[in-house]
Amino acid sequence: MTDNKRVSYGNVSHALNILLFFKEHEECSLGELAEILDLRKSYLLKLLDNLKEKGFIALNTDTGKYRLGLSCLELGNAYEKRLDIRKVSHQHLVHLSSATNELVHLGVMDSNIVVLLERIMNQESGLRLQFHLSLTSPPYSTGLGKVLLAYSDQEMVENYLSTAKLEPYSPHTTVDPNMIRAELEQIRHKGYYLSFETFESGVSCIAAPVFSRHGKIAAAISICAPTVRTMAKEKEFVKYLLETTSKISSKLGYNSQIEIKESSPQL
Repeated sequence: MTDNKRVSYGNVSHALNILLFFKEHEECSLGELAEILDLRKSYLLKLLDNLKEKGFIALNTDTGKYRLGLSCLELGNAYEKRLDIRKVSHQHLVHLSSATNELVHLGVMDSNIVVLLERIMNQESGLRLQFHLSLTSPPYSTGLGKVLLAYSDQEMVENYLSTAKLEPYSPHTTVDPNMIRAELEQIRHKGYYLSFETFESGVSCIAAPVFSRHGKIAAAISICAPTVRTMAKEKEFVKYLLETTSKISSKLGYNSQIEIKESSPQL
């Protein structure tokens, strides 16, 4: 390898370190940046000028400090547009189903309807549900739907609750709008939802949200099982589920972890 190539590779690495530094810092002066990254000021200035020319770094003329440029946002937006949540989540869903030996669903909201994007059936589960034959369901009646409603735009939710025809699918389906509002608040507090036979008697689900880079809900994931198993393994299911949603959210660019309000077991 020639010396020129070594220098070129070093430049790329240092340039990337500059950009990664600004993930955690809003602005920084040339001198501070040189000290933190352990680079000569003259060399660092050339890198910053090159990055500034391409729009990845901007100079705040009021403070004399550097910050991320518009090209970083444009690159992030381009990456986000190319994300397919089904591809991003598939292996995680398979792992979740395998870890719990239960049925796993991935769903999104579309025009006040829950649309199933992915369904992973574990052979050990032995679960056969009526609504598995359908790719859509009303959000008030399922765990996925309640979670999607909980983190959706509140004006949209209020409009939905005031206009939708809320009919029971089972003896445990909540059809009172005020009770649904209370459930949505509880979901936002806990970070997940235990749906007790709300769609089909004998079957319960635990669902949790997946967030996008901007902190908006992107999808919801649920574990469905016979009620007796769901109640017996609630903490275990919650642990696996929140680990999964956190990993997928992270891959979508979300930079926070979903907090579990109740302690989870260490498995």
